[in-house]
Amino acid sequence: MFQKILVPINPIEDQDLLVKTAYNLGIERDSEVKFVYFGDDPKAISQLEFYIEKCTQKGLNASYYFEKFVGTKEEIPEKIAKISEEYDLVIMGHLKYDKIYRFVHQSTASDLINLVTIPVMIIPDSGECHLILD
Repeated sequence: MFQKILVPINPIEDQDLLVKTAYNLGIERDSEVKFVYFGDDPKAISQLEFYIEKCTQKGLNASYYFEKFVGTKEEIPEKIAKISEEYDLVIMGHLKYDKIYRFVHQSTASDLINLVTIPVMIIPDSGECHLILD
């Protein structure tokens, strides 16, 4: 169970808790973990490579994929859903906003849950993680 895990990530934001959760579950289940980033920010790609290096050094079968995405933010859940067809689990972060913001803006996590047939684990941003892979 959960032999292939997909982790959509935005490395521009603090994603240490998300990466640590994916790492722990991947090690525990001896899973293949694929991180995916939609964008072309060199700083984000560098951070993503850092995460992969730390995970693989500690024994996780981890890789990443990034794609310069020219669509709208609303299209990202569909893109993730299409990629997730090859996976057993999606682990993703979630930012908490107030009710007004949520009324105006979409939630990638909630949209994705409605699009996929596999489990989706949501990691809230309120968790604390000081150093990746302590």
